[in-house]
Amino acid sequence: MKCKLLVGTTLLSFVLSTTFAQSASDAKKTSDAHKSADAKGTSDPQEAAVLDKQKMIDSLRSAGLDEYAIRYPMLRQGMFATDFIGKGRVKSELNGQPLKEGEAAMHRIRSNFKLPLSQWGKNAITATVTYQQQRYEANSVTEYDPQNTAAEHFTLDKATVGLSATYTRADSLFNRPVFFSGTVTGVTDELSSIKRLNYTFGVTLPIKRTPVTALTLGFVVIVDPSSVAPFIPVFSYWHKFKSADLELFADVPSRVIVRKQLSKKSWATLGSELGGNLMFFDLNQPSLPQDVAYSTLEIRSGGTFEYQVSKKIILGVNGGLYTTSSSRMFDRRDKPTDYFLKTQTGTVPYISLSVSILPFLKRL
Repeated sequence: MKCKLLVGTTLLSFVLSTTFAQSASDAKKTSDAHKSADAKGTSDPQEAAVLDKQKMIDSLRSAGLDEYAIRYPMLRQGMFATDFIGKGRVKSELNGQPLKEGEAAMHRIRSNFKLPLSQWGKNAITATVTYQQQRYEANSVTEYDPQNTAAEHFTLDKATVGLSATYTRADSLFNRPVFFSGTVTGVTDELSSIKRLNYTFGVTLPIKRTPVTALTLGFVVIVDPSSVAPFIPVFSYWHKFKSADLELFADVPSRVIVRKQLSKKSWATLGSELGGNLMFFDLNQPSLPQDVAYSTLEIRSGGTFEYQVSKKIILGVNGGLYTTSSSRMFDRRDKPTDYFLKTQTGTVPYISLSVSILPFLKRL
């Protein structure tokens, strides 16, 4: 399930960015020609007027990309966030038998940065680096296995790093736009090796696009022995309700939200978003696998307020209810359904503070 979320988010980002890139590609060719003429210099008033017009087009294109990134945070150049997740009751089971029970709270730091490496024609290559650090604090722990001795209080710190490279191409099929993508992603918690590697291939087709409605459908093929499903459908729907000045975003499987523009530089959203986490452990118990992964699937329901403090910097605060729908530990080479440990956590309050950067890098 975590793979579904990551792939869906990556593909949605690809669809939006390549759609914008395609609409601007012809203008870019004209822009390059005018810039060449500008470099040579001209005293022709008509030619100078054309150059001024092209500069305005370039400025409008940049502003349009910023608007996309404001509405779809996965298109932003970079992000740094810190999450404070409240204390809740946690129960764990080992092979179907009660193992531990206690109260736990979590603090998480998340960051990512996108780096456009190359772009030619309708093709583009982008690299993304992610980093996440989590700190668990458990209290009032009860141990149900008499062979184990557990402390009533303990702290756990884990960090993971991810690196992905994505190739995208905008093309046409039967006179309709179509977008192709291929991504290789590696995740690890150490410098000496990659703990998890997968490959994804995706296709998306814009079905409808009007000033108030947009619909895109697609699918992703996953090449990963530990993936739950090798084929994932992708659905993205946007609609603007002019009478209420509200926007609906249904981006499956990542989010369903309603957005309201409060002022020129501020906006708020309300809805639910899916998130996932992956950690790695080396266990030292003969009866259990040694090289294991621990994955969680989370649902955040609540509101977000964001304010654009400068041309490219956005500050945000998000809060509400945090629910862990699935927490499982399994052999790193197995499927998540072949887990031996699962954890049950109730719904708890959370708050998140973030700083994000709108696109400013074109390519290296």
